[in-house]
Amino acid sequence: MPAFTLSATDVAAIVAFIHDAKGKAESLAGGRRSVEVTDLQTGNAEAGKRYFTGAGGCVQCHALSGSFVTVGAQYQGLALLQRMLYPRPGRGSRPVLPTATITTANGEQVTGSLAYQDEFSVTLLDAAGWSHSWPAAKAKIEVQDPLHAHAEQLAKYSDQDIHDVFAFLQTLK
Repeated sequence: MPAFTLSATDVAAIVAFIHDAKGKAESLAGGRRSVEVTDLQTGNAEAGKRYFTGAGGCVQCHALSGSFVTVGAQYQGLALLQRMLYPRPGRGSRPVLPTATITTANGEQVTGSLAYQDEFSVTLLDAAGWSHSWPAAKAKIEVQDPLHAHAEQLAKYSDQDIHDVFAFLQTLK
């Protein structure tokens, strides 16, 4: 995009608009930062274990051994609930991206971290951190996302299931 010149007044107006829009968005997002622990204590741990090992299919990825067995000690209250519903792998501020393999029209395969995907394009980051993009219509896209099951689970959980699984996870110390 070519550069364009704005007056100081126009720049100030744009900055004010952005700050105003950000403030409105933050107020609509809820921004719940804490919760009373007693509000979360309505589940049945045994029912949660049955769901975890049965209908929920959680044990397909989460073994009831190793480091997962202490998840209830690692996270408490709202932090545990958020981790259960919306996990973010990796440490620090940079999340671990799903991997993807792109097969181009000429048969070339490229694998990397999935940086962006929509109905028009797909972008991968290679091991060196370089960005590569393709039109989605001209590439076969295979995504390997270990968190996909969590996203699918959100549509399946009942409120009671969430409270029950949460109660079970709290017992894993």
